[in-house]
Amino acid sequence: MINCYVIGELSTVESLCAYISNYPVTELRGYSVHIPEHFDPVYHIRPDIVFIDSSLSAGNESWVDRIRQFSSVVLIAGDTHQAFEAFEYLAFDYMIKPVSLNRFVKCINKFELITQLAGSILASRKPEAMESFFIKTDSKGFKEVLIKCDQLIYIQALQNYVVLHMENDRRFSCHNSMKEMEDNLSGSSFSRIHKSFIINDSKITSIEGNTVTLNHAEEHKLLIGNTYRKAFFDKKNERMIKKVKQPNLLSFSRPASLVFCLGFLFGDILDASELLTFLLT
Repeated sequence: MINCYVIGELSTVESLCAYISNYPVTELRGYSVHIPEHFDPVYHIRPDIVFIDSSLSAGNESWVDRIRQFSSVVLIAGDTHQAFEAFEYLAFDYMIKPVSLNRFVKCINKFELITQLAGSILASRKPEAMESFFIKTDSKGFKEVLIKCDQLIYIQALQNYVVLHMENDRRFSCHNSMKEMEDNLSGSSFSRIHKSFIINDSKITSIEGNTVTLNHAEEHKLLIGNTYRKAFFDKKNERMIKKVKQPNLLSFSRPASLVFCLGFLFGDILDASELLTFLLT
């Protein structure tokens, strides 16, 4: 879902909130009809897109710049002569008031396309997952053992050394810190879930509450620490099969519901205001 926030005049807020709430891939996270006195609500939400009315942005470049640090900005201009302001604010896109449904959809499609392209570029630069690594298993460092990642279940911190729990009940210990293990395994399929545990994500059998079970074994049931809980569940949620929000196009309490539906049918022929005029005559 694309999280959205709207800041603008009442008419702009009403139309955009309706579009956002009823479009399948967008979710309305909040709105304001005046310049925010403080940024705590927007900052904590960190929406993907913040729609800003140019009537409020004029002369207030500083707070627009601050929002742009954590969200993409779409400027809502009064006419085409104000469109250049979008470039001044380094906005992602701009739209002319009154915003039609078709123009809103084009903006969202553009955002999705650019986001996908950016994700593909980052994925292409992501280092390959580590398949194996060496550890020194004696205090003098004479003996080195090759650890294959697909056989490593989890790593446990014990006093001044760590224990690597392997499949087939094998264990190896080395005089490394958990921080060293975590740093060297970053970017691979391992997650720090506790100050004492780093697990192999591919060995997860189930997650229940604050515990995770590995390799179908009760003896490998580990606690998820509060410090690492959010990062772990955020990573897990990226692999969760999610339900698609179904739009309820007839949820408006005003004739806007019919306008919204007909906007899809008529395309660029009529915008929302023209359709409303057509229906009332």
